[in-house]
Amino acid sequence: MTTRSGPPEALRARLLAAAAHEPPTRPGTWRRRATGYGLLSAGWLIVTTTTLGVRPDAAQLSQGALAQTLIVLAVVATVASVAAVARGPAMVGTASETLLVVVSALPVALLIAVSAIDPRGPATLMWTGLAATILHSVACDLLVTVVALPLIGLGWALSRGLVLSRPGLSGASLGLAAATWAHIVVRIHCPIGGAGHAIVGHVLPAISLMALGAWSFRRAGDHRPRGKG
Repeated sequence: MTTRSGPPEALRARLLAAAAHEPPTRPGTWRRRATGYGLLSAGWLIVTTTTLGVRPDAAQLSQGALAQTLIVLAVVATVASVAAVARGPAMVGTASETLLVVVSALPVALLIAVSAIDPRGPATLMWTGLAATILHSVACDLLVTVVALPLIGLGWALSRGLVLSRPGLSGASLGLAAATWAHIVVRIHCPIGGAGHAIVGHVLPAISLMALGAWSFRRAGDHRPRGKG
């Protein structure tokens, strides 16, 4: 006979504190919220992509390599997005084990993908040397951050008032998702090639954005007893 254990004491305390603090929400609130914020996020990505424009060497790129890059980025962004905002069977967010895999394995997968797949053409800009790579990656770092910040804000608003068993991990997953969606926008716009630039200019901003997401979700839960994560 299988014996089922109850939730950890820290999570039980957080649930009780949240129930006492938060007003009850109407059925379907989260679904309506998720739909609305999802549409806003999609609209923001479309606006930024249109505003920044397509890279000038786009016609010269290997369409297969470009498609592979965008597909990998889209898969990572989608998985991280779902992990960040899913409610889970217990309605307290995605399981800790899944979140740990998302925030640890997916960034590594991104590094491998952008290192292995490097769409370029005759007009693609290339820079060699660490100093030149860093110098010409600053603008992309800023672009990724600017595009990603509103997505983190929308994800935070979506999760407002919800109880998360691991808010830090959920926030980090959201930061990774926002950074990767922004990476797609900047990759479509940026005419610089090379794995070094892709890593420094397009992937590394995810670290600070994951930290910001984790911090914001933990701060949002300050009125509740804190557990790990």
